[in-house]
Amino acid sequence: MNAWLLTWEGTDGPALLPDKKIIAILSSRRSDRSIADLVDILYCRSVDSAYDMALLANKRKLRENQYKHLGSTGSRLLYGRNPCIFARRVANLTVVRDEALKTELIRWTELAIFQNATSGSGIVQTEPPRDCQHVRSLEPLALDIYERKA
Repeated sequence: MNAWLLTWEGTDGPALLPDKKIIAILSSRRSDRSIADLVDILYCRSVDSAYDMALLANKRKLRENQYKHLGSTGSRLLYGRNPCIFARRVANLTVVRDEALKTELIRWTELAIFQNATSGSGIVQTEPPRDCQHVRSLEPLALDIYERKA
């Protein structure tokens, strides 16, 4: 299936934890804008206090200037610091559950990346499509509602 895949990327935090890396898998029919809104909410919820969220609730441009990466395009969005959320459209996404091992294997194809040609007109492919996979345990994507401190 084609889908939007949201993952944590970076060298710190949930990006390094296999069970936390994948944030969400969403319909590819969602618009770029709705994905950007969702990513903004998820990132701010993960890094901001209630005070900070309230302070910046009506200041989307300020948040985008602070968190949105310059390399973002319509179908690829990098948002945040380290770690950051990487939201992108992917193809051929499948999830295979292994009940015996209590794991799931997620496979997908990262789409090719194109940009404007430096000479002449047209576009050129800068990165070819590539197949990816990720193994994680069979548990909800977000366990924070279940985590309790004693």
